[in-house]
Amino acid sequence: MANNDKDADFMDYVDSVKRKEMREQRQAEAQRLRQEWRETTWAGGIINIVEKLHIASFFTAIGNSFEKGEDSTSFYLTSLVYKIGIISASIITVYLLGWFMRLLTGDEIILDEEVVIVEKVTKSQEEAEERAAKMNKSKSQ
Repeated sequence: MANNDKDADFMDYVDSVKRKEMREQRQAEAQRLRQEWRETTWAGGIINIVEKLHIASFFTAIGNSFEKGEDSTSFYLTSLVYKIGIISASIITVYLLGWFMRLLTGDEIILDEEVVIVEKVTKSQEEAEERAAKMNKSKSQ
């Protein structure tokens, strides 16, 4: 029985070593994939920049301040800044779209219209105007 216990203990030890090796291999693979993600994606590049600027602790502190939930002041202020940012981004987007459309259409839209009035004068109208002119001439003398 003592021999069986030693064999079982040894097998447990071998199993735990194998599990430990497998866990280390998985962690190494996960680390390799994380590094690949940081080198090939925009988000990974941003995280690298944050770490190089040593401001990761700032973001960690902000995350830790949310432990109280939605009742905390930091959550309220961050939510407010987020909403202001969304509104500002919307206004800037509309402004940029207007600027782009103005580039396409030009600064001013000028409409030039020329109005031509064509009047048809009949012979009787012409004679009536001549008579009226003669009458005005004779009255003024």
